[in-house]
Amino acid sequence: MRTPFGVRMTELDDLWGAFSPLTGQTVLLNTEAVAILEVLREQPGDLAQVCQTLAMDTTLDATELMERCAHAWQQLLDSGLVEPAQA
Repeated sequence: MRTPFGVRMTELDDLWGAFSPLTGQTVLLNTEAVAILEVLREQPGDLAQVCQTLAMDTTLDATELMERCAHAWQQLLDSGLVEPAQA
């Protein structure tokens, strides 16, 4: 998976606004979801790989991050903010 070309994010106090060029929608995201998008922008991967990368920058391990980010991952898929890397 990867962040599609053209995704735009802007900080809005405690939340973030993110625009998906695939759906034409703007959604509100938390900081964790934005961190996922930023990792996928640098290098495509799945949720496990993203959480492994994020774990290097936090005090949490990758398994705990996966549990915390599973809902955000589904929201990113549903809103067109991630796509298959081959697309």
